[in-house]
This record gives sequence, structure tokens and C-alpha cells, in this order.
Amino acid sequence: MRRAYIDPHVGLPDSFRLARRWARDAGQVTIVGPSTSAIEESPFLTSSGLPIGTTGNRHSRFAAQPRTGTVIAWCLHLDEVLELEERAELDGLVLVRGYKAHAPWITAHAADLLGGDPVAAIPEASAAIKKMVKGISMLPVLNQGLTDSRERSTAVQALTFMRDRGHLLVPEQLAVEAIRNEWPGPSPLELADLAKQLNAGKRLRYQERLNPAAMAAWASA
Repeated sequence: MRRAYIDPHVGLPDSFRLARRWARDAGQVTIVGPSTSAIEESPFLTSSGLPIGTTGNRHSRFAAQPRTGTVIAWCLHLDEVLELEERAELDGLVLVRGYKAHAPWITAHAADLLGGDPVAAIPEASAAIKKMVKGISMLPVLNQGLTDSRERSTAVQALTFMRDRGHLLVPEQLAVEAIRNEWPGPSPLELADLAKQLNAGKRLRYQERLNPAAMAAWASA
């Protein structure tokens, strides 16, 4: 799957032209914005003739729901981009107004810059953190993320173990690795949030679900 983004300093009409040019040979192209009003604020979108959908209102008059093809993600937040990719099997996605908050997605996929200034890549996580995220990327997590209390408990146990052995928990790095390991929807951001809570001193409860030898192997990588 191809991925690209455009810096917010590029004007919206120019951003749209760049996005359309990038998606020109991609077959079906759909615009997806955060709301009806966000689409209506840029009349050139509705006059483009492309199908349009939104993430925030099922009753919007813009009702396209792309399952394939290429999406122009119009000013979407990171969680909306991740949810969009989870719901569809796309050939490509170009994000208009990609900025620092989108850095985990941009970094994980080495997304192409189409215009403006590049978003600084998130530094690579340590080998130990990479192994830890890969180690907890088991089938239940890949199926449903951290919505189930058991998977959340597994993540908390792993993060706590690594922190207690001196490994830095950098939320953005954890999100990058979760995206690379194909965690569904916004679950990479949920993993990052757990790390933020632990870094802030919050004690998160968990059950002993992970093999101590496996965790020790991650920590020593």
C-alpha cells in the first residue's frame, strides 16, 4: 500500500491538486473528511466529481465508504487515519495536512512527502522495545487491539517489566512499532497512552499472563 502526506503550510487547493496528481493512476479515488462542514468549507472538493465520505457522521450527505482504491484523507486526525485503514483494503492513502501528531504513521510507513516541510521522523526504538512490541503482537491483539481486558493486561505487564529494568518507554516509538506490527485501528495509540500513564507514575493493574523467560529475553536484546 502506498502512503503519502502533505504539510499543513501548503494551501488546501494546492494540496488537493497534489493529492489528485499522486492518486491519478490509482483507479477509484475517494475523499474522506472528518465532517460534513469540513468538506463544505472547500467547495472544490464537491465540484471534483469524486465520491466523498466522512468519518464523523453516518447521516452526512457525503456517504461514500471506501473499501478499496485510494483515499484522499482530508484533514483527518491520526486515530481517524488508523481506523480508516483498518476498515478498508486500500491501494493508497494520501493525507492532507499531515503534521507532528501524525509522525508515528508517517515514520512507520516511511510515507512520501508531496509538498511542504517534512515531518521529523520518530527516532528508532531500541532493539529491546522492538522485540517487546513484536512479542505481544499475538493473534488476539492483532484481531481486536487492546479492547479486551486480557490483552490490555498483557500490554501493561510487558511495559511495566521493561520500565522496571531500565528501558525508556517512549510513547511515540511504541506507537510506531505497533503500527509496523499491524495492530488494528487506534490500538497503537492506546499502547502509547498506557506508556504515558506509567511514565506519569500511575500504577496500572495487570495479571501475570506473560512468560518471565520471554520478557527477560526482550529486556536483554
